[in-house]
Amino acid sequence: MWLEPAFVLALIALLMGMVALFVAWSMWRQSQRKLEAMSRLMRELTRTRDSYRKQIEELQAANIGMGNKVSELYRQHDKLTEQQQELSLKDPQGKLYSRATRMVQLGADIDEIMAECEMPRAEAELLIALHRK
Repeated sequence: MWLEPAFVLALIALLMGMVALFVAWSMWRQSQRKLEAMSRLMRELTRTRDSYRKQIEELQAANIGMGNKVSELYRQHDKLTEQQQELSLKDPQGKLYSRATRMVQLGADIDEIMAECEMPRAEAELLIALHRK
């Protein structure tokens, strides 16, 4: 009875079915582990992406603030340049001092400065003393 061919075939079929079931279960378990690992990786990537997005938003806000600051500085610069031009037109004496200063820097002597800029000797000496140091 134990060795009857039908019984042996049934036993072999049962064993093969169990082996197939075990192999399928092992493959399913391995797939589950891979899926869990990929899920962890996706969560980490999502956190990293969110962190980068936040950093980019902060940089954009800082960039906008910096752009506004630069624009304000340009406006101030233009205003100061305009005021400086107005002052130079109103103060012809300032032109003489600027010219005298340039002459000192170029190495002119006191007599040249006095003659060219119509400046008293004391002022010319003072300019030379200030700008030749």
